[in-house]
Amino acid sequence: DLRFPELYRRGVAKGANLFPIIASWPVNRINHWDALLKARAIENQAVVVGVNRIGNDPKLSYPGHSQIIDHHGKVLSINEGDETCISAKVSIESLLAWRDAFGALEDIKK
Repeated sequence: DLRFPELYRRGVAKGANLFPIIASWPVNRINHWDALLKARAIENQAVVVGVNRIGNDPKLSYPGHSQIIDHHGKVLSINEGDETCISAKVSIESLLAWRDAFGALEDIKK
């Protein structure tokens, strides 16, 4: 669940470099979705692929906003509401170099 950062910390501690996140975030909380995806990428120095539902149910509307975010929090690709596929080129070398240069993950208490 995107709202619980400790889940992603466990993953990165075990060597994860990319987190796929599948969700149904409604339109009235889409700003939270956007902010939390970026936060998970930045704080874990990892790539995040957020896939959000599009459509409606009897109570809520789902706007998409699927996106690929790099380890700096930069949105590389985003879906703004149509059913489609998105893609982006990511570099594991760049990610690992950033982790070496900015060793924030080394400060995690074990």
